[in-house]
Amino acid sequence: MENKSRIKIGIYGIGILMMGVIGISGALTAIGAHFPDASQTMVQNLISIPCLVVIPVTLIVGKLMDSVSKKLLSIIGILCFLVGGFLPALMSSLTVILVLRGIFGVGIGVVQCVSSALVAENFEGPERDKVQGNLTSAQMLGICVMVFAGGWLADVSWNFAFFVHLLGILSLILCIICIPNVKPQAARVSDSAPAQKIKLTKGSWIWALTMFVLFIGAQIYSIALSFIVDEKGLGTAAQSGNAMAFFAIGGFLMGLVFGRLSGATKNLTLFVGLVGIIISYLVIAFAGSMPMIYLGAFLFGVFLSVCMPCVIVGTAGAVDVYSSAMAISITMCAQNFAQFLCPYIVNPISAALSDGTNANQISFLLGAGLTAVMAVIALIWGIAQNKKAA
Repeated sequence: MENKSRIKIGIYGIGILMMGVIGISGALTAIGAHFPDASQTMVQNLISIPCLVVIPVTLIVGKLMDSVSKKLLSIIGILCFLVGGFLPALMSSLTVILVLRGIFGVGIGVVQCVSSALVAENFEGPERDKVQGNLTSAQMLGICVMVFAGGWLADVSWNFAFFVHLLGILSLILCIICIPNVKPQAARVSDSAPAQKIKLTKGSWIWALTMFVLFIGAQIYSIALSFIVDEKGLGTAAQSGNAMAFFAIGGFLMGLVFGRLSGATKNLTLFVGLVGIIISYLVIAFAGSMPMIYLGAFLFGVFLSVCMPCVIVGTAGAVDVYSSAMAISITMCAQNFAQFLCPYIVNPISAALSDGTNANQISFLLGAGLTAVMAVIALIWGIAQNKKAA
């Protein structure tokens, strides 16, 4: 039996890249300034395009995990992360950079699926909740390093922000050392027994829909934070990067205690997380200083890290172990599809409702409103589920 602690280190090493899509979020205004002919939405495509690419990748990887070693898939994903993440620093064409961001999205899609699938495969019960929570902390630790460094590097030169993706070298080393190279067992009990089939339940589809709606709102933070700081005249790209770092620190800390929180709040955990996101968005929308932005970012990181493991654990628990990899892949697909669609849904609505000077503030208010609808549904569902369990 492989050493579980060693496997955990490998999973967390892969996990630090999972939210790498937003690693350059704090630098978007600096990148946009270098390409003055590009619209805000076009610049935001640096975040959106990888999310779009992740969609088919997650489905393909979900199937490949039936026959290909998760270690091999992880190595391929990390290499795509490195190539697509770093090379834009050497390019002068926004079009070429967007193409490379597509390759980057392949890497993100692979590591998102494989890391969560490794948790479901190697751990059960309360330990699974704990490891999934720690995986969220690893995500946040990785993004903390990337966004903090990215914002400061962008103040030196817009393209330096892409250097943050070299963090993937550490992930590659940990993956090679710690993840076992186990080829999936054939899904057949005996020669005469029928092959196992992936069985997706109604519950797994509901969890995927939950993730989709969650990230239509949550992605507003990633694509609009640096712009609202600029809109309000509160700070620089480096300070926007600092705000993203506060978000990551909040998520890191919550990931460490998620298991305890979920044990105490049971089926109301998702409701608690959604209420916290509402508060964080309101704080950011009405912030008049960078400390308030930092507070809102910290709260958002804390409570998004309550919601995400809730959805992943719920997805894994809604199907059998054999089907969990594909179910998680579909849920991650829903997340990334929402991240891609977000600017195309939110930006036009915000522009229509704004007075020409507060479009990004309106975006955060829209996010708070959408999350409030989800929170009401989560409260009703949580109360009903807790009564059934009583």
